[in-house]
Amino acid sequence: MGKFSRSWELVKQSFAILKSDKQLMLFPILSAACCLVVTILIATGGTLLTLPSFAAAAAAGEKWTPAHAPFFYPVLFLLYVANYFVIVFFNVALVGVANSRLVGGTWTMRDGLELAWARKGTILQWALVAATVGIILKTLEERMGLIGRIVMRIIGVAWALACYFVVPVLAFEDLTPIEAVQRSSKLFKDTWGEKVTGGFSLSLVFFLLALPGIGLFVLSIFVGFGAQSFALVGVCFVLMMLYFLLLSVVSSAVQGIFNAALYRYACFKQVPPAFSGDLITSAWTPKA
Repeated sequence: MGKFSRSWELVKQSFAILKSDKQLMLFPILSAACCLVVTILIATGGTLLTLPSFAAAAAAGEKWTPAHAPFFYPVLFLLYVANYFVIVFFNVALVGVANSRLVGGTWTMRDGLELAWARKGTILQWALVAATVGIILKTLEERMGLIGRIVMRIIGVAWALACYFVVPVLAFEDLTPIEAVQRSSKLFKDTWGEKVTGGFSLSLVFFLLALPGIGLFVLSIFVGFGAQSFALVGVCFVLMMLYFLLLSVVSSAVQGIFNAALYRYACFKQVPPAFSGDLITSAWTPKA
């Protein structure tokens, strides 16, 4: 309950910043749209490249596997890198504008995009590193037994914590991807220590906020009969999906805002005026 109350307070305080600059919600929208376009383009190209291998496998009476298509894994890696690049690009822009708002600045969406564009080379390098690590961890996890999968999960969590501040570091510090990970890890350790657990659970907050959408859809199933009932269910389903999309956008924006606030606290021990000091310092709490 303590974790939930802190998380809810975080959402409320972050909403205050979102209310003052609703443009921040455009960054997650643009990120999702660009990821969709990039995925469609790369998937279409990859499918066209692998079609001959499908035909060859069918002609030989064999079941198709990625081994039949030499382009399969390079295309898959390209898909990972492209999506990582797009996501981090817009996250850097979001954190840049959020940081400006936290210190009373007047950055606009254009300023955030210009910051991300100026860092495009470093962001691409980081996308290559992140995609490589992600694929390696996923491959090892799939090939190991239960104990191995648990170990890989632990390594994955450790990697995620070490990279927590990578986006703001890429945005505000002129470092290489490896240096950015080292810097992010150092900020995390120096501020909250090594043996910590999450003091917040934003996913829990937004899960609870999603319940009304689920409830509306479930209720529509049990109300009415016949053609009108199907129409009602269809309308409620569309409304539920739109509501989920809105929650997803708000969740991404809130996470970006708080990430910028934590970065400022980790670097300068300054609590932004929009947040309470206790909220920031309890972002991670010691493990029992």
